[in-house]
Amino acid sequence: MIKAFQSIDHHLLKKAYLSRAGEQLPLKLLIFMGDGPFWLMLLGISTIIGLIRPDSAFARLSLLIFMGFSLAQLVFIPSKIFVKRRRPYADPDLQQKLGITIENRDPGHGSKEMESFPSGHLYWTSMGVFFICHQFGWAGAILFGWMIPVMLYLRPYLGVHYPSDVLAGLIMGLSTAFLSVWLLPPVFNLHRNLEGYRWYPWGYVAFISLFIYFGYRSWLRRV
Repeated sequence: MIKAFQSIDHHLLKKAYLSRAGEQLPLKLLIFMGDGPFWLMLLGISTIIGLIRPDSAFARLSLLIFMGFSLAQLVFIPSKIFVKRRRPYADPDLQQKLGITIENRDPGHGSKEMESFPSGHLYWTSMGVFFICHQFGWAGAILFGWMIPVMLYLRPYLGVHYPSDVLAGLIMGLSTAFLSVWLLPPVFNLHRNLEGYRWYPWGYVAFISLFIYFGYRSWLRRV
C-alpha cells in the first residue's frame, strides 16, 4: 500500500515537473501570493479597514487570519521543523529513479532542503482562500478560488515539493480554517465589546503590527 502510494506520488511529481504549462504562468507573482508574507499583508489591510468599518467582513477576516496564523504554531510549524523530508530537487536517488534531473525553480522560497513536508504555500493559500470565501461568498471564490488548484500544481512543478506535501498542506490549511471559523463568534464578540474603550483600536493596531513583524521574521527563518 505504501509503495503504491509512493509510486503514484513520484509519478505525479514527474508529470508536473516535466509539464510545460508552468512556463506560461507569472511564477514570481504566484509564488509571492501563495506564501506567508502575502497573507500577513492582507491581515494588515483587513485590520485597518475593519477598524474603519467595524461590522464589515474585513473585521472578521482580520480576526480569522490572526487566529489561523496563531493556530499554525501548533501543527504546521512543528511539522516543518521536526518532519525531515528531502525536497525533490535535493534527492539524487529519486532523480535517478525517475530518470530526470530536477532543479530548484524556486530558490527564494524552497532553499531548505530538508523541509519538504508539508507545503507552506498550500497551507497559507488554502487557509486564506477559505477565510475570504467564508466572508465574501461567491465574490471571494471567483477572485481567489483559483489559487488553490494552481498552487497544487505549481509547487511540484517548481521541484520543491511532492504532491503528497501539497496535499498535506491543503488538509492542514483547511482544518485550521474550519477551526478558526468555529472559534470566530466569541472572539469577534469580545473584539466588538472592547472597541468601546478609547484605547483599544490603537492597541489592536499596535498588536497586529507586532504580530505581522514577528510573523515575517519567523517566515524568513523558514525560507
